[in-house]
Amino acid sequence: MAFGNLLYGLIILMTLITCWYRRHEISIPQSIRQYGWAYLGMLLCVLPSALISTDIAVTTKYFLNIWVWKVLVIVPILLCIKSSRKLYAILSVFFVYMGIDAVSAFAQYLLGYNLGPGGRAGGVIHGSMMGLAMLLTLAFPLALIAAYDKRFPSYVRKSAVFSLFGMLLGMWGNQSRGSWLFNGINGALITLRYCFVNIRYVLVLLVAVVGIGYAFSSNQAYVARFESTFNISTDGSNLGRIYVWEADKQMIMDHPVTGVGPGLWQKTYREHYKLKQETQDLGHSHNNLLQIASESGLLGLVGFLGFSIFMFCKSLKHYVKTRNPYDLSILVGLISYLFLFGSVDYTWGNSSGIRMFWIVMAIMIQLKTIES
Repeated sequence: MAFGNLLYGLIILMTLITCWYRRHEISIPQSIRQYGWAYLGMLLCVLPSALISTDIAVTTKYFLNIWVWKVLVIVPILLCIKSSRKLYAILSVFFVYMGIDAVSAFAQYLLGYNLGPGGRAGGVIHGSMMGLAMLLTLAFPLALIAAYDKRFPSYVRKSAVFSLFGMLLGMWGNQSRGSWLFNGINGALITLRYCFVNIRYVLVLLVAVVGIGYAFSSNQAYVARFESTFNISTDGSNLGRIYVWEADKQMIMDHPVTGVGPGLWQKTYREHYKLKQETQDLGHSHNNLLQIASESGLLGLVGFLGFSIFMFCKSLKHYVKTRNPYDLSILVGLISYLFLFGSVDYTWGNSSGIRMFWIVMAIMIQLKTIES
């Protein structure tokens, strides 16, 4: 992790130095500037919660880390990489990485190596069960779009196909009910969308439904685990989230405008709001909207939703006109990572997950900018 942060810091430093020396040559398209202004607006909505808190040292550090530092990875992509070939290469690496990480989780599951609660695997490369689950929910639909859409080069489509097979195995080893549910919905909808381009993709959907259905029905343990997704009466994992969300509601009511401060959720929760029924001692809200509202108040939540709605509407409007796969990937990635899996886990604050999210978003934004 330390080595990764060092490399990340060097990349950002070299990018800033390059931009300074070539400041007269670098031009930023208006469409990309709009994203920057929208993100700045969100930061200004969240900033008061960092400056008005009981521990400014913690909140400002957390604000700079999560809200500023993590998003800087888009800068070298949007400002310095103007070649679609290089962008496709990075995207292919992402797909191959996800495929390998997912396969490693499957192997880990089969071998019973270093498994977490419930016999779940987080992957040898990444290691985190929930971290892998949220990345699977982000990467699977994007790989499906890349595999279906012929506007991507053949090597990108092949890497996406490899990634899809790997991630199917990874979902088996990871045992995340959220990734099963959300990827199932996304997979069906994306396949149906591309059926208008090639009717044979219906066969892909049917084979997947039959194959996965058979695998589940032949193993009662999988059926029981999937059914537990909707169990809010006895399932401990679900109940823990519900208890935390109830505590969040009270926390938001007590600190409605600017919240308790970024990075202070866990401390505030454990000292003042933790319910006796919640025995897992959870460290965050397991929900992006509630976490942000708790830490940064309704002001921060408005900023977050405003930026998200801006991204969604901008890509939707452009996609309706052009039907390009890049805006579709932005739409699907945004919804899947921030709002689908983000409804059951705090994906915005996951260090590796949010960086992957921004890398993919930046690649898609740059590709559509180059094409247009």
